[in-house]
Amino acid sequence: MADASAPASSANLGPGFDMLALALDQRCRVTAEIGDDWSITHYGPERYEGGNGEDAVLTAAQRMSSVPLVLEVRSEIPLSRGLGSSAAALAAGAMAAGRAAGADPSQHDVFRLVADFEGHPDNAAAAAFGGLVAVSGPRVLDLDLSGRWRLLVGVPGDPLPTKDARLVLPDQIDMAAVSRSLGRVVALVEGLRTGDIDTLGAAGGDELHEAPRADLNPVVGRLAACAIEAGAAHAALSGSGPSVLAFTHESRLKEVCSAMEAEIDGGGRVLALSPDRLGVI
Repeated sequence: MADASAPASSANLGPGFDMLALALDQRCRVTAEIGDDWSITHYGPERYEGGNGEDAVLTAAQRMSSVPLVLEVRSEIPLSRGLGSSAAALAAGAMAAGRAAGADPSQHDVFRLVADFEGHPDNAAAAAFGGLVAVSGPRVLDLDLSGRWRLLVGVPGDPLPTKDARLVLPDQIDMAAVSRSLGRVVALVEGLRTGDIDTLGAAGGDELHEAPRADLNPVVGRLAACAIEAGAAHAALSGSGPSVLAFTHESRLKEVCSAMEAEIDGGGRVLALSPDRLGVI
């Protein structure tokens, strides 16, 4: 029997659309062993229930192994909430399947497979390598993240599939908006590196993907706004939403958490998470 696990992730982080992501310390765990036929069982409160979508673990395992496997999956990552559940499932499924079939996949092997399936590399890079990552062409850059930041994730009760969130994105973007967005990316990366509240605060207000998605779930905008009002340096859609990731210092953590919990008001939950440094293991 072989096993593997991969972390949740928050992509974009505001202006870093399809290029930045941060791995988080919730995990999808997969065990695999050779069997007579392919089978998969999901356990736990965040288990995949089937439906019209592909089972990410099974899909990745079948790509990685030519022999049938018996798979078991236990995931802590909320589904369809913008926390990289599919990337984590693909990464863990690929690694566990490769090991069960007698191979020894690398994190780079897993990254390439997940990015191919996802169609964008940000969550794939975080799931494979962990940490704060940026994708530049074929390269994955490991970025510095200050230890001063504390992370809160507001997770609304209603899901939002990524494919639905991408449908509202514009086909063309104003050049001035692109220029402003590049400035926000610089502030985002530098603020995350230094731990400086004012620098990270300059990263807010994304126009490329957050503004077009503002009407998909009104709770999302209110969650981000209340986090900032309570003292968070930055709050952004986690991936395509509906979850919101807030960065704050320890001194404002309780106030920001209380504000986000009051806004959700029982229609979801607020999670205190930490960065994952390991990636798929």
